Amino acid sequence: MHYIPTYVYVLFCVLVYLGVRRCFPRTVRPERALVFPLMFVALGASSLNRLFPDASVPAQAAALVAFILGAGLGWLQASRWRLQFHTTDTGFKVLLPGDPSLLVTLLLSFFVDFAQHYALAVHTPWSATHAFEILSFVAWGALAGMPLGRSINVLLRATQAKTRGSASPTLE
Repeated sequence: MHYIPTYVYVLFCVLVYLGVRRCFPRTVRPERALVFPLMFVALGASSLNRLFPDASVPAQAAALVAFILGAGLGWLQASRWRLQFHTTDTGFKVLLPGDPSLLVTLLLSFFVDFAQHYALAVHTPWSATHAFEILSFVAWGALAGMPLGRSINVLLRATQAKTRGSASPTLE
């Protein structure tokens, strides 16, 4: 595969590294959990805008519906997590459980984006169809919505715990 730019391999390795790191429990500030999903949404929307500059209204509507459904699924998944909140010298923290779903989401997103770019670059006949456009938008919506739904759930639960004062005084 000599025609694939080197940065694609580097990006793949970085995504695998990030996904594997999220498979293990970690302690973060609750608002930091939103950074990656928001970047994921912004970069995905930007990529779709470049790939499909004249996107149809049905494709955009399908993306919105898939985004909302993906966020709902992410919310449900995170609602089952047992979170631990702690107050430290550096602020309020949350212990997030290890979760392989982000690794799966990253790999699926990479594959979908790679397939979209490849199909459009080699001008495959099916990439010029309206169905390809809609499926691309739906895939982005679902894959971008899930991490955002999980993060919003964690942030709201952290806010509730902070206002109730249910955080332990030190990080164990």
